[in-house]
Amino acid sequence: MNKDGIHHTITFYPSGEKHTIPEGTLLADALSESGVVINTPCGGKGTCGKCKIRVEELSEAVLACRTVITSDLKIHTDLQEQWSVPFLPAIQADTRLAVAIDIGTTTVKISLVDISNRATYEIDTFFNPQQRFGHDVISRIAAAHEASGQLCLQDLIRKTLSSRLARAFKSTGLSTERVERIVVAGNTTMLYLLFGIDVITLGKYPYTAPVSNFISMKASQIGFEDFPSARVSTIPVLSAFIGADLIGGLTLCHDMGISSNVLFLDLGTNGELFFLNREGASYATSCAMGPALEGMNISWGMAAYEGAITHVRKEPDGLAFDMIGNGEPVGITGTALIDLIAILLDKGIITPEGSLIGPSLSDNGLSRPEKTRDTKRISLWGKMELTQKDIRNVQLAKAASLAASQLLLEAAGCDAADVEHVFIAGSLGEHLDYSNFKKLGFLPHFQNARHTVLGNTSLKAAVAACLDPNFFNRATFLRNKTKEVVLSKIPRFQKVFIDSINFPREQEKRNG
Repeated sequence: MNKDGIHHTITFYPSGEKHTIPEGTLLADALSESGVVINTPCGGKGTCGKCKIRVEELSEAVLACRTVITSDLKIHTDLQEQWSVPFLPAIQADTRLAVAIDIGTTTVKISLVDISNRATYEIDTFFNPQQRFGHDVISRIAAAHEASGQLCLQDLIRKTLSSRLARAFKSTGLSTERVERIVVAGNTTMLYLLFGIDVITLGKYPYTAPVSNFISMKASQIGFEDFPSARVSTIPVLSAFIGADLIGGLTLCHDMGISSNVLFLDLGTNGELFFLNREGASYATSCAMGPALEGMNISWGMAAYEGAITHVRKEPDGLAFDMIGNGEPVGITGTALIDLIAILLDKGIITPEGSLIGPSLSDNGLSRPEKTRDTKRISLWGKMELTQKDIRNVQLAKAASLAASQLLLEAAGCDAADVEHVFIAGSLGEHLDYSNFKKLGFLPHFQNARHTVLGNTSLKAAVAACLDPNFFNRATFLRNKTKEVVLSKIPRFQKVFIDSINFPREQEKRNG
């Protein structure tokens, strides 16, 4: 941190552009704030090697996510090498355009919306730059307690979004002046930080959200100067921890014609759930799942970029994996982590209590668990490892999900047999092997339910609002009818959470 007000100058070549950055800033953060697009799919752990950049003062390329600025620097970077131009079909000159944005605690996704032809194209995905202040919303709120902290968090997301959007439109040859509207979805904290609303009450008892309906404003009012014709809107929120992402999912569910006996789980750092009972009454809750399923507190976790293992499966001669790109894998995604733990649980290498045990596994290439650096671990592929801590982090996410869903059903006066539809949302859900997800026990056993993976419904809701302005009215109507179930006010919550930590035993898995 820059305690003495010392700043240094970064000069970018070949452009010659200069930026002044506080001493102690990570180079990756400085690049992001300066409008240089880089990818850090491992979340800044230094394992993927994707953010290497040449610094004139140093003898070799450095990892931007691990380099702290302590002096003036000359950076050599070709912006085109740092940016993958999204593929878009020919878009006519008179086509009406909009932009949909999902601001997640961990990941931000952007889609271009062709209003005229009702078509959508995802044009960018990147890590939320606010992660340097903590992986969850509570950490971000704590960082905002000082006015300078709130302003820094606000500027980080605004500047990063503005630069990424400008770069995407430049790469595709489209004029930003053609964009009519920008619709943003996300949890309440992320929206407050974007729109410059004080977040302190969100993290302080009784955890109130003084603003639940957001006024549409000119894009330039939040720093999107390149979009002179656009207005920015967002889907309403219910409370401090029930955001536009869940209300958007609720609205999509009703638009699909499904309005009763539904359990909906949005997987993310902040897990959010709603349940529609047999009468169609709506109940919602949230739980702190942590970023494990997005790879952010996993030893070799990373997002779905080149070099990432996306799935693990059993084969006759051992374990095999699918990965993005070629060469050696450099990390493991949340979907692959769920696959791996489910397989090791079946093999008895991980116990239902989550302990790493077992004999040497010469048949699948895994080593006998060893205790090093204060935690048990097994070798995977290359330098990659799975540690006891990784498993515990998944168990905590699983316990939060299972306890929240059980108590939500109780509050609605229903049980698992009443549930006819289970919807899994979130970016993770787009590529999830649901059978392995069920083996780990993230949800109760719903014997009468049809299970559907919906993908990123927060982004889909923002897209729907771009195409149909009445989406906002429907979302507000449904939000007003929804009752929040606050888990911290339920005396049994801690016990139910602890009872939910273990993975299911064999009999329970067969029932699931």
